[in-house]
Amino acid sequence: MTACLPDDPAYCFYPAVDEDGEPSRIRILVEGLASAIPTALVCLTADDGLMLCDRLNRALGLDRAVCCLRTAGAGSTTLH
Repeated sequence: MTACLPDDPAYCFYPAVDEDGEPSRIRILVEGLASAIPTALVCLTADDGLMLCDRLNRALGLDRAVCCLRTAGAGSTTLH
């Protein structure tokens, strides 16, 4: 399945927490895509992942209070 990004996509960064205790991997959520885009960024703790994503999202003009993310599953990710 091929996905095409729109010219001006709405996106944000989020830490994908692994249930097996693996380090948090930073992913990119893009509005309209069914799955997240993985990155090479890894944080050792969930708190570090949240802090990094907060910094990256602030650079986009987003903050955690305004950017409402639902990351329950790849098919149900939404960005508001």
